[in-house]
Amino acid sequence: MSELGEVVQAARNGRAKKESRQQAFAELVSQFYEIAFRWAFSRLHDADLAQDAVQEAFVVAYQKLEQLQEPEAFAGWFKQIVLSQTYRLLRDTRPLSQAVKLSQEIMDSELGPLALIENDEFKARVMTAVQALPEKEQEVTQLFYLSGYSQKEIARLLELPLTTVKKRLQYARRNLRGILVSMMDAFAPEPEPLPAPVPIPVRVRPVYPPDSPEW
Repeated sequence: MSELGEVVQAARNGRAKKESRQQAFAELVSQFYEIAFRWAFSRLHDADLAQDAVQEAFVVAYQKLEQLQEPEAFAGWFKQIVLSQTYRLLRDTRPLSQAVKLSQEIMDSELGPLALIENDEFKARVMTAVQALPEKEQEVTQLFYLSGYSQKEIARLLELPLTTVKKRLQYARRNLRGILVSMMDAFAPEPEPLPAPVPIPVRVRPVYPPDSPEW
């Protein structure tokens, strides 16, 4: 067993003293904190949020360490926990700001002007539409469109076949497109009223009887 595997094994050894397990886990924190921060920052682009994600990830890892079947696989297992935490933070903090991107991705540009898509109320309704999707479609939609994960990353994160992720995104796009088209109609500006007709003066030639001098 490698040195990493031994440290992981020591950190999750239920027969060891609590202080010994905590000391071993502290070694894992020291070894993986920097790379975990890079993983989180590459997704969040915010140092404070990345730090929050890493700290939460270590808490989750400590609580679930006994579930890791292969101590040697700690790095990959822990990375998925970090990415899950970044997904949670993105979902909680960025959905409204990403609604424009989602609506533009789902719909053809000719269906509505950019100014309409960027309307704050419209963005809020886009997020409501996402939340109205079936749970499985909503999950992949948030990960792909709002959190910026690739389809392969989503498959690894959710432990799903890549084909399943693609099918769920396809169904989600189909459902969202119908919702967004209806929303575009609802938000379309009322046509301007036609200007009132302008009367055209008509000169009427007087009519005289045949025996009149004017005739």
